Amino acid sequence: MKKEIILENLIKTYLNDLNPISSSELKKRCELSYSPSTIRNYFQKLDGEGLIIKVHISSGSIPSQKALKNYWINYFGFDNLKIKDNLLDVAKEFDVFIATKVKEDLLLTDVINLNNKFIVLDFTKEEIVIRYSKELLNLFLELKGYSFENIKKLLKALKLDLENKFETKKYENYNKQFLYKNYENFEIDKLLTSEIFEYFNKGLSFNKEFLAYKMDAIINNTKNEFVIIGDIYKDYTKIFNHLKEAGWAKR
Repeated sequence: MKKEIILENLIKTYLNDLNPISSSELKKRCELSYSPSTIRNYFQKLDGEGLIIKVHISSGSIPSQKALKNYWINYFGFDNLKIKDNLLDVAKEFDVFIATKVKEDLLLTDVINLNNKFIVLDFTKEEIVIRYSKELLNLFLELKGYSFENIKKLLKALKLDLENKFETKKYENYNKQFLYKNYENFEIDKLLTSEIFEYFNKGLSFNKEFLAYKMDAIINNTKNEFVIIGDIYKDYTKIFNHLKEAGWAKR
């Protein structure tokens, strides 16, 4: 139990300022009842288990990626938070990437042929215009009543080059510079479109030194899908305290 308490306090303290921490400093900053020598002994055990890393030039220690993965697995146990509309400010302040998409199951209600030049697909709240072809007109007439997402998946399976047309206006992203700095081009292509919500499963996932969390969120009283991507060493407790509406706690 002591070991877990010391590790948790080390992680919280490190995330606050990203500086290595010695046993005496941890005792002082966290007001632990254990002596510096006891904390030092547990540091050695944690080091042996690959949960902390000794930084020799500073005589301090930092949590390992392994420790942080376990820490965030325990933290990210919530869903469907009510989030404030300050996403761009938070994404830039903490250097993370955020994407949202309004969670509406739009249905194809009408297919309109405009003089054999264009086809208008009416999804009630959105319209998509594509160039006319008899084959496409017949296909979409057969798809009346289908949802936006199911039609998009079908077109992809049929390898019809219409993906750019089926990019919903309800998708937003914030701080794309984070992706340009940290991801390969082939990944960025997926992460900068609404395909990001198919790329990640719901919940927490890890990729090297990065984590991604996908959940449902309420923004401006509207249901959204929400994804946040960032460095595993970011303080997501602080980030979500900036994002969530007052009174919405982890659950």
